[in-house]
Amino acid sequence: MRNIEHNMDSAVPGCRDRWAFAAVGVVVLLAIAASLQFATWLDGPGSPEARRLDTGWFYLRDGVSEPIDSLPCTLDVEGESLVLCRDLTEEEKLHSRYVLTIRSRYASVRVWADDALIYEAAQGREHALGSMWHFIPMSACAQADRLTVELQPYGSDTYTVESMLLDTPGAIRYALLWDNGPVILFGSVCLLLAISVLTAAALLRRWKSQAYAPLLAFALLLLLSGAWILLDSKITTMGGGNYAVSYFLSYAAFYLLDVPFLLYVRQMTPNCRRLLTVLIWAVILNAGLSMALHMAGLVELRHTAVIVHALILVSLPASTAAFWDSAVRRRERLLRFSFLGQIAVYVFGLVSIALYHLDRLPAAKSTSLYMVGLSILIAGMAVDMISSFGKFWRTKEAAEHYRRLAVVDSMTEMGNRNAFQGRLDALLEQNPEQLAFVAFDVDDLKRINDQMGHHVGDQAIYTAALCIRAVFDTVGYCHRIGGDEFMVILTGKAVSQIPKLLARFQREVEARWDDQLPSCGISYGWASAAFSAEAPLTTEDLTRLQAEADRSLYQQKQERKAGR
Repeated sequence: MRNIEHNMDSAVPGCRDRWAFAAVGVVVLLAIAASLQFATWLDGPGSPEARRLDTGWFYLRDGVSEPIDSLPCTLDVEGESLVLCRDLTEEEKLHSRYVLTIRSRYASVRVWADDALIYEAAQGREHALGSMWHFIPMSACAQADRLTVELQPYGSDTYTVESMLLDTPGAIRYALLWDNGPVILFGSVCLLLAISVLTAAALLRRWKSQAYAPLLAFALLLLLSGAWILLDSKITTMGGGNYAVSYFLSYAAFYLLDVPFLLYVRQMTPNCRRLLTVLIWAVILNAGLSMALHMAGLVELRHTAVIVHALILVSLPASTAAFWDSAVRRRERLLRFSFLGQIAVYVFGLVSIALYHLDRLPAAKSTSLYMVGLSILIAGMAVDMISSFGKFWRTKEAAEHYRRLAVVDSMTEMGNRNAFQGRLDALLEQNPEQLAFVAFDVDDLKRINDQMGHHVGDQAIYTAALCIRAVFDTVGYCHRIGGDEFMVILTGKAVSQIPKLLARFQREVEARWDDQLPSCGISYGWASAAFSAEAPLTTEDLTRLQAEADRSLYQQKQERKAGR
């Protein structure tokens, strides 16, 4: 009966936890219901559609003004610069708070209000800090009649002039954020996933599992992917500042993007490892060399992209071959979604690179197709990583189960003899200042077994364990070292509290012990000693203290028998 009552008691916290979670859910539902009942609607910052200055422009060609129907448009360029002009209306000149926003790709920009130079961006051809937004305050054009914009397309025969915005700074920011919504979403999801994956990798590292290595590679891929997409969109430069930071970091993220993926493949498959290692270092060295050559003024960074594309073209079949042997031939389930994502990157990446070099895909949108393939790859790798983590967790739980079987007594949930020996070994390393052993033994267990059966004897042992754990579980280490023999190890300040703890233990026994048993209850004895750096704990000390605790225990047993 006491065993059944204990099982019911141990189930109570679980029930309470479920009710607690249910109560939290109810409160959340009430909060949602209240927000709907007392809905209060506020106006946002306005429409994302900022005013566009796309009409009224003309460009100079051979000294002759040619009208432009509307922006964006692609124009033939025969000189080193493209000059756009527009006559300002009286209404446009009145809006001094407005900002004219221009985005150019690989071009320096100069803007005149009549004959006055009011804006000049980029440093010239050798820096090629392209695809940036230019914000020109209209307050500089208040007295001007004509706006002139000079763009340098850097050696191209044609130049695409993007749409221009003219509105308040707030409307401009809102429009740019809205237009780049998918990019912001992709980058944010990548960065949030990276944090989650890094947390999982840290846990695996703490648990001494080698599975953390591919997780780290996956997290790095997420970080570089999100950073590249965000930085390449130039959304990070919307507030101004050092544009070159976004420019060079976006190139670095793209140039290094192959590294974590190849690391992941090398760690997840046993195939092509030497080739993958060579490719990893080739990608890293190319990225560093490209940056160094640009800084030395020898090669423009954008002109080194062809080498990166070549490395990607080599890396894709190499990683595909490694995946093919493991995911297809050996049918390893933990790689199948990564393999499908690899195929997606293969397709979209090759199409993107081909269209880029054929001038069929605008340079400003060259990441669009690649982002689709990259999203599929990340999704596939995420599924495989979750499956891998789940497999590790199941293995860990199984290992924990067998570990518990090795060190935990199944009847009493105390440490067994193995755990007791392990604790003794740990004590020798720790050298505690105060150490005590408290021994316990069920009185007349043989008589209980003979007269009432072994199942009642087992119940007596279980009751003894309950009493010991109720008092000593929070202050010491409780072990069942024999049939009805228990030993508690106490260290530090808990040693001085042993008399009080034993008094509490005696009350527990009086409350739980079955008086109908042919037994006096549970006897106990203890022994303690102090140690120091000069006189450290030794194996002989452990043996001596256990023997003294046993002698104290049997002395109490004899006194109880004599007092009957």
